[in-house]
Amino acid sequence: MFAARLFLLLALLPLCSFFPGFFLVRRLRWSPLEKLGAAVGSSLILLYLAAFAIYAGGLPWRTAAWAVAAVCLTLGLVVRRDAARLVGSPQVRNVVLGYLFLLGWMFTILAMIRHYSGGGWVGDWLEHFNRTVFFLDGFPRDSMAFPGPYPMPARPPLMNLVAALFLAQAGEQFELFQVAFTFLNLLVFLPCCLIAPALARGVRRPVVLLMALFALSPIIVQNATYTWTKLFAAFYVVLGLCCYLAGWRKNEHARMLAGFLFLAAGTLVHYSAGPYVVAVTLHYLLVVFRRRPERWREMASIVAVSGALLATWFGWSIAVHGAKQTFAANSTLSAIETLPEPKLRTFVEIRAENLYRSIVPHPLRRGPLMNFVAETSIPGWLREYFFLIYQPNAVFAMGMAGGPLVLYLLYRVLWRERHTGRRQPQRFWLILIPCGLLLGTAAHPGAEVFGVAHVTLLTLLVLGLSLLAGSLPFLSRAARGAIVIGCVLDFSLGVFLQARMQHLENGPERTVFARFALMPGHAAIEAPHPRLLSRFAWENWFRKHQFAACRAWMEAPEAQLNPLAHTALERCLWEDHAYWRGWYEHHGGALVFLGDHAAGSSLPTVALVVLFLGLLSVLYRQLLC
Repeated sequence: MFAARLFLLLALLPLCSFFPGFFLVRRLRWSPLEKLGAAVGSSLILLYLAAFAIYAGGLPWRTAAWAVAAVCLTLGLVVRRDAARLVGSPQVRNVVLGYLFLLGWMFTILAMIRHYSGGGWVGDWLEHFNRTVFFLDGFPRDSMAFPGPYPMPARPPLMNLVAALFLAQAGEQFELFQVAFTFLNLLVFLPCCLIAPALARGVRRPVVLLMALFALSPIIVQNATYTWTKLFAAFYVVLGLCCYLAGWRKNEHARMLAGFLFLAAGTLVHYSAGPYVVAVTLHYLLVVFRRRPERWREMASIVAVSGALLATWFGWSIAVHGAKQTFAANSTLSAIETLPEPKLRTFVEIRAENLYRSIVPHPLRRGPLMNFVAETSIPGWLREYFFLIYQPNAVFAMGMAGGPLVLYLLYRVLWRERHTGRRQPQRFWLILIPCGLLLGTAAHPGAEVFGVAHVTLLTLLVLGLSLLAGSLPFLSRAARGAIVIGCVLDFSLGVFLQARMQHLENGPERTVFARFALMPGHAAIEAPHPRLLSRFAWENWFRKHQFAACRAWMEAPEAQLNPLAHTALERCLWEDHAYWRGWYEHHGGALVFLGDHAAGSSLPTVALVVLFLGLLSVLYRQLLC
């Protein structure tokens, strides 16, 4: 039964994510790869609008979702010949094949993951599933998101609503939610292939190299398989940048309008898109606007179309929740209210510290930073040590060798070429990169010990990888060899080790995660096994099993005899009704991960190693032969 649902979902995802938008853009005189990106981006905007209309109008999800799928299929039949010609283009075919390889790579890793862990990351993956179920099951509109609790306006809804549309057809299961989010997050590969030649000024599109760098990048793999929305927001931002730069260069209104529309869509996916919207808007007003033909008409259309899209969420939220909750519920703004006096000075100090920590990795800073995760096992400590380098650090998130090399390439592009007559594109990046870095760091609500690159800087990071992929063929043999060695380290320490640690789960022969315990005079949760994983990993595991485990623990004699234990367990069970409206009770009391379906099998691990060896041989042939 699950296999049939999975097959249905994998059929619906490309069907609905391409044909509606392609119906709109197929007649445009754009390059094939531009049409592909615009078709996917606009299709998902249309799906969001349809899903929002279903939710806000109180329509039956399943019936309405199948009607949407029927419309997508009809549009596919109408444009099938144009679509065949588009896919027949060598550029598009190579990019689609690269995306399909990455999708298979990520699914192989998902088949290994049986819990989420790493650093202090707790609960975000579950919050977005809760938000998707909120829309799908029609929770009361004043519901709070679990496990915050956060008000619903604290996060924008585009990705959750699109996922809800697919789950309404395939099934309301967490493992299907994982597949849908991975599919959407990986779409960032498409605009990165489009923008890479512009970044590196290469003579060809580095699809194979970019595919390999993405597959072997710990931050790409983590953000593609972890069920949150930041990488999908980067998809819209990079796609918006592609259209904006092309519209500026070719003096075309349609591309410019599409660029701002996609940037607005990125804001509705995750507010981390905001700094890039500010940067592009500043560049448009200060550099581009005065030289545009019919500039006032163009600006009016940009404001009208982008504003209309943003108003679907912000207008509805203001009408339902009020303006104060709509904007103050954002974690950045709500965190400012809790700052000690003087607020401005404290705000600046925290942001400066976050910027410093996002650039300088924790091994180069003083202090017992690894006590933060309190790992005692060698594999667990090693995973955390490198996880906290690869994920929150803005340099090494692009790879052990790739990060420093990207900094060198930026210096060469932005500084050494200042006298080459390419001033206009240089000025754009000189606005975008500082805005993305400074405003992105400032947008994070609180102080972070290890940095915030994984929260707000993903767009800069994927642009850095795109620059690297486009530049590699023109670098020295020593630099290319360093990249190959760096990719081996990145895969071993940031991808494979992370997947193996997230594969751990309780079993008949091994207890990895502890159970409820009774302490003298009070009830508490046992600490995790001292030789395995951190308390953050335990909390994520507990959220996976919370309601089934609590029911089982309540039947234990010690819980029956201890009122405090019984009360604590009842509180845990109450959360199912308060935040999930009984979803856990109707689904066995626990979440099922995609990796749980492959529990006990070593096939995903073997497949991942074989795929890695194949990628390594491709890199060797491309760079060193």
